Amino acid sequence: NIVKNALEAIGENGAVTIRLGREGGRPRAVVEDTGCGLTPEIRANLFTPFFSTKPNGQGIGLTVVQEILSQHRFEFSLDGGAPGTPTRFSIYF
Repeated sequence: NIVKNALEAIGENGAVTIRLGREGGRPRAVVEDTGCGLTPEIRANLFTPFFSTKPNGQGIGLTVVQEILSQHRFEFSLDGGAPGTPTRFSIYF
C-alpha cells in the first residue's frame, strides 16, 4: 500500500525510490516519492480510518499498514512531504 500510494502520488513525471539498508545498525526500508507533497491538514489525518484524498479512496490502506507494522513491533516514520519536497516513509525492523 505504501508503494501503491507513492506511485499514485507522482503523476506522469515523478519518481519513486525504494532503498534498503541500515541506519544506526538497524535494518531499514525507505519508500520515497517526488509527488506533490502533503499539507499539514492531510498529514495530520493520514492514519485516520476512512480519511482519503482520492476521489474513490476508502481510507483504510494506511490504517491497515499502521496496524500491521505495530503488531509486528516495527517502528516507522513519515518524513518530509511538505508541498514541493519528497515524502519519505521509513520502516525500521
